[in-house]
Amino acid sequence: MKKLLLSLTICCAAYTAQAQDLIQNIPANSSAVVTIKGSNVTDLFSIKEFENSKIGQEMVKELARESDGDLTSLNDLGIDFNASAYYFLQAEKGVFSNYFAIPLRSKNGFDNLIKKNNSSTEKIKTDGDITYMQDNYDGITVAWNDRMLVVVISEDTNEDDDYNYYSYDDVTEIEEAVEVAVDVAGDAVEAVEVEEVEEAEEVIEIVEVEIEDVEETVIESTEDATYSNDDYYKKREERYKRERQEREAKRIAKTQKAKVRNLQKAKAFINGDHSSNNILRNKSYVASLGKQNFEAHAWAGDFMNLYNELVSNKMSDYAYGMYNVEELYRNSSVSSTLDFTNTSAVLNIDYTMSDAMAKHAKAMYNGKMNKDFFKYFNQDKMLGYMSVNASTEGLLTEYPKLMKSMFANSTNNEMATAIPLGADLLSVFLDEEAVGELVRGDMLFVVNDIAKKQVTYTTYDYDENYNRIPIEKTKEETVPDFIFMATSNGESIFNKFMNIAVKENEMTVDNGIYKFNTPRSVPVNVYAMHAKGVLFFATSKDQLLAIRNGSFKGSVSGDHKKNISKNTSAAYVNGKNIISQIPVNELPREFKRKINFLTSNTEDLLITTGKLKGNKSSTKVILNTPEEGHKNGLAYFINFIDAFID
Repeated sequence: MKKLLLSLTICCAAYTAQAQDLIQNIPANSSAVVTIKGSNVTDLFSIKEFENSKIGQEMVKELARESDGDLTSLNDLGIDFNASAYYFLQAEKGVFSNYFAIPLRSKNGFDNLIKKNNSSTEKIKTDGDITYMQDNYDGITVAWNDRMLVVVISEDTNEDDDYNYYSYDDVTEIEEAVEVAVDVAGDAVEAVEVEEVEEAEEVIEIVEVEIEDVEETVIESTEDATYSNDDYYKKREERYKRERQEREAKRIAKTQKAKVRNLQKAKAFINGDHSSNNILRNKSYVASLGKQNFEAHAWAGDFMNLYNELVSNKMSDYAYGMYNVEELYRNSSVSSTLDFTNTSAVLNIDYTMSDAMAKHAKAMYNGKMNKDFFKYFNQDKMLGYMSVNASTEGLLTEYPKLMKSMFANSTNNEMATAIPLGADLLSVFLDEEAVGELVRGDMLFVVNDIAKKQVTYTTYDYDENYNRIPIEKTKEETVPDFIFMATSNGESIFNKFMNIAVKENEMTVDNGIYKFNTPRSVPVNVYAMHAKGVLFFATSKDQLLAIRNGSFKGSVSGDHKKNISKNTSAAYVNGKNIISQIPVNELPREFKRKINFLTSNTEDLLITTGKLKGNKSSTKVILNTPEEGHKNGLAYFINFIDAFID
């Protein structure tokens, strides 16, 4: 029953406008909120369409089984799939409360389901128009009325969760048992050889570290001296029994406290106790909503409050005092939206930094991409790329400053002295501008192809006299063809390093192109070259020669140029080209159908992180979906799941 309830809560939330929006009941001081906009979801994929999918059919089948056939459709549950469903987190005085809130049209269907799965109706209680049930182990509370259902799961981090068999007091009593054993066997100890004395000392040392190991050692070594003492044995067993009872009583008391707390919170939510000061009065949350063209939205704000509640409560003031976290993370928050269009699924992630962190980040990522990079690869033959548009000089300048600011007010005197001093020394010894000339900070890695290559390797066999005989064999490996580029004005330094490697037989050089001496078992050759103000590493010597001679013809679209040059980082995967490399005919029959779905339904993936605007860093993930066979991005994901369900 618990498994079904959890599945329904998650899946139904994923399918659940604003008539009686439950957001009005979410308190303004919530630390995180996740929203599923039901009307937007059902416009893309109706409940009837979902029930016709394989995963929907399985859910309906389970629902009918759990309700003895009374419920034969998801709509029978009484959930309002056209309204928004929510998850939110509250952190107050070390108590973390997780809420799952689902809008209802009627509670009758849910009532029937719950009663069918509880042999005793005493587990289900009613208070006014609110019906609720609670778990006897951890106090999880499920409460509902005609308008909504809420699940509350909380944890009090102020309470001790140590229910292990031994308590720390056991150490003292077992040590006393060891002393008794030593006294009883005093005469024998005097006659023991030196080696045996050392072993006894080791036993006593183990007592101080491993309680269980010590007890076993004591039992074995002092059986006659201690365990023949019936009175001692009886007292020890009585103490163990008493401690077990105390621990169980403690656990029951904690569960009962959680039950009371969770029920109060569930009732407060259902009764709208927070409606006058709800989350819509939280400026950070409202700012994260934007135009609301999304199916799902997540927000986590006030990092410092979460830190104070979680880390500081768990670790006292130690962690809080060691790092200057308040300066670096004040007013920080993160939000994201998930939007399905006709041809894509788009995830947007916005991270709002503190003023101090934004100042460091702007300097670190104030780079300029080398436009000549676009001359050195061809997008028609490309499987993907990854770019970084940073500033080496900015990184080397700002990172020591960041470390100093982190420990500026540390209560740990050693850290407060050592870290800033180390940061200053780093700045003294490094010439940031000179290092920035050597490697400016803009880099591009391009995968051109994936090819098969014959690799020679050595294995061994044995003759009739058991002499080892080397045998040379070949095998086929799949290897990438790539090129890496980084802007650099340090050609002379590069050549000096390479020539040293040549003298050490780590590399060879031919016509100004260096080759790494990799083992024969490594299926790929890597070449290095410095030309035209760019440092190159590549698997194709011919490509490097063509670049140096000016005969290589690059071809890159305006969209890819924009993605690479206008963002601090970008990653692109040509999914269709990569999937086409899979040898379908060599796969087992049971995998062919699934791979065929992938080859026909896989498109491009693009991930970009833009340059800072004010204090905000924005990341976008775009997964393109096929225009044929799926009416929108959400339908594509449901069909994808269906294709892989046996």
